[in-house]
Amino acid sequence: MLAAFARNYTSSYLSGLRSVSILYQSLSFRHFASQQTSKWLPWEDTLLQNYVKHNGKNWNEVAEHCLPTRTPNQCRARWTDALDPELKHGPFSKAEKELLQQGVETLGKGKWLAIRRDFLPHRSSRRIANEWSNRPSLMATGDKLKSYTSKKWTAQEDELVLRGIAEFGQSSWAKIASVYLPWRTRIQIRNHYRSKLDPSVKKEKWTEHELDLLLRRTIMFGQDWNKVAEGIRGRTPEQCSRVWLTELDPGMNKGPWSDEETKLFWERVHQCDGNFVKIAEGLPGRNRLICYRKFWSTVRDDKEFALLYGDQIKRDKTENGPAWRARVGKLVCEWLESEYTVRKASNHSINLCQRGPWSKEELSKLELIVSKQLEKKEALDQGDWRKIAKQLPERDAQQCKYQYEEHLFIEDLKTGTWTEQEDSLLTALVAEHGTSSWERVVQNIPKRSKRQCAYRWHRVLQFTQGQTQIPKNKRLSDAEKALIREGVEMFGHDWTAIRMTYLPDRKPEQIMRWWNSHEEGQDHRERKAWTEEEDKTLEFAVSKYEGELGHVPSWAQVAKMVQGRSSKQCRTRWLYSLQPNLIKGAWTYDEEMQLLEVVQKYKLQDTKSGKSIWPLVAKDLNTGRSDWACRSKYDYMQRKGHRFAF
Repeated sequence: MLAAFARNYTSSYLSGLRSVSILYQSLSFRHFASQQTSKWLPWEDTLLQNYVKHNGKNWNEVAEHCLPTRTPNQCRARWTDALDPELKHGPFSKAEKELLQQGVETLGKGKWLAIRRDFLPHRSSRRIANEWSNRPSLMATGDKLKSYTSKKWTAQEDELVLRGIAEFGQSSWAKIASVYLPWRTRIQIRNHYRSKLDPSVKKEKWTEHELDLLLRRTIMFGQDWNKVAEGIRGRTPEQCSRVWLTELDPGMNKGPWSDEETKLFWERVHQCDGNFVKIAEGLPGRNRLICYRKFWSTVRDDKEFALLYGDQIKRDKTENGPAWRARVGKLVCEWLESEYTVRKASNHSINLCQRGPWSKEELSKLELIVSKQLEKKEALDQGDWRKIAKQLPERDAQQCKYQYEEHLFIEDLKTGTWTEQEDSLLTALVAEHGTSSWERVVQNIPKRSKRQCAYRWHRVLQFTQGQTQIPKNKRLSDAEKALIREGVEMFGHDWTAIRMTYLPDRKPEQIMRWWNSHEEGQDHRERKAWTEEEDKTLEFAVSKYEGELGHVPSWAQVAKMVQGRSSKQCRTRWLYSLQPNLIKGAWTYDEEMQLLEVVQKYKLQDTKSGKSIWPLVAKDLNTGRSDWACRSKYDYMQRKGHRFAF
C-alpha cells in the first residue's frame, strides 16, 4: 500500500512539474516573441545599416552577434522593406500606380516579388502589396478612379457603411469595402465612419471643460493623440489633433509671415523633401497645418508666381507629392532671390518691375510727378497710379503708391514716442474702421504713417483692450519674474503666448525687454538650451548673411530668422559652439607668438576704413581660432602685461 501511494504521489508531482515547466516555457516564449515583434528602434536600424555596410547581408550573423532579440528573417525583412538605400519611400506617383496596375494584370495579384522585379525595382514587395490593398476593390484607372473616390458621400453610401458594420464589425474595413462599397478604399470608409457616422463620437462644438482637458492631457502626453484622446470621452485622436493645431496650441503664431520666415520656410520645403512635419520643426510657432496653408496660398493664389513659372508648377506623373513639393520649394527660392518681380497689366502684357529700396533720385522724381497729378485732382485713383508708374521705369503702380504714402505724403513725419492722446485717438479709430482700413485711420492722425499706426496697434495697443491699465514704468514683481521664467520654459521666447497664459496685465514687449536685459547675462545652464532645430536654423541664417571672411555684418538680421533668440544669443552660440573648424581649449606658446605677430602687422597698417581687424587676424592665423577668440586672447594678454602685447 505504501509503495502504491509513493508511486501515485511521485507521478502526480512529476506531472505538476511538467505542467509548470511547460507554462514557464510558454510564458518565456511569449515574452521573447513580444520582443521580436516590437517596433524597430533607431539604434537597431543604425546597427543593422552599419553591419550590412561593412560585412554584407549575412542575416544569421547579424542576428547572432548584433541583434540577439531579432530573428534573421526579421533583419532581412527590415532591410528589404525600409533600410535598403536603393529603395524609394513615400507615396506612389501616378506613373508607379499605372505600373502596379500593369504588373497585376500581367503577373496576377499576389505576385509581389515578381512585380517588384519586373515593374517596380525601387519599391519593396511589402510596400507594393500595401499600396494595392489600399486601392478600391472596383478596379478603375487614371481619372476614372479619381472621379469615383473623390465624390462627396451620399446617403445611400452611408447606409451601406452602416450595414457593413452591422454585418462584419468595426475592424473589417477591407471586407466592408469589397462587399458593399468597392469604389471606396478601406481607409476612406474608416475615416468617414469615425468622423460622420459613429454614434459614440461627438460632433458638437468643444466645451470649455473639454478644451481644458485637452490642454492638460497634451501637456502630460505630448502630441500622442491616441493617448490624449483616451481621456476625453467621445473625441477621436483626429479631432484632438485638429483642435490643438487650429485653436488651442498657445505657442502657435497666427500672425503674418515676415520676409525672413518666408525665405526660411521655402528653403526648408526644399531641404526637407516637402515633409510638413519636418518643415515645421525649424519654424518655431508654425505648426504643420500652418505650413501646409502657407504652401498652398502661394502655389494656388500667388498670380505672380503662376505667371512667372507657368507649366513648371504642374506635377509630373513621375513625381509623388513630397517630391513635387520639394521641387516647387526650389522654384520659389529662386523667385524670392530674383531682383525683379513680374506684373500682368490690364491689357494682358507682362511688366518687369525692380525690387528693393528706392534711390533718392527715384523718390524726388516720384514726388514731382505726383504733385503735378494732384494739381489736376484732389485724390488719386488706381488709374492715376498706373499713369505715374509709366514714367518710372521698372516700378509698378503698387510700388509707387506705397512709397509715396509711406515717405512723401506726410510732411514732417513724426517719429519717436507716442503720446497718450495719440494712443486714445488710434484706439478709437481702429474701433470705428477696423484693422483693414489703415488709409482711413491715418487720415485722422496727423504726422503718422500707416506703417506706424499698424505697428503701434499690433505691438502695443491691442493688448490693453478690455483689461486693467497696463503699467508703463512699474517694475516687475518677484512673482511676475518667476512666471516669466516658467513661461519661457513652457513656450520658449514666444512672448505673446507667455503674456496670454501667465501675465495678461503686461505687454509682450515688456516681458521681452525684461528677459533680454536681466536673463541674458545669467549662466547658460539657467537658460533654455539650444535645440537641434534652432542650431540648424542659425547655421542657415549665418550662411545667408556672412561675408567673404566669415564675418557677419548684422546679427540682428540673423536673429530675425531664429525666432525666440536675441542677436546676442545667436552671436554667442555661433562664435563659441557652431562655427566650422572651431578650435577650443588652451593656446599653445607658438599660437600666442603667431597671434602677436599678426596683430602687430595689421595694427601698423594705416587703415582708416574703421573695419575690425579681427576677421583678418583669424584668417591669417589659420589655426581654427575664431576672430572672437583671437580678440579675447589678445585682450587677456594685454591685461596680464605681456611684453609684446601693446
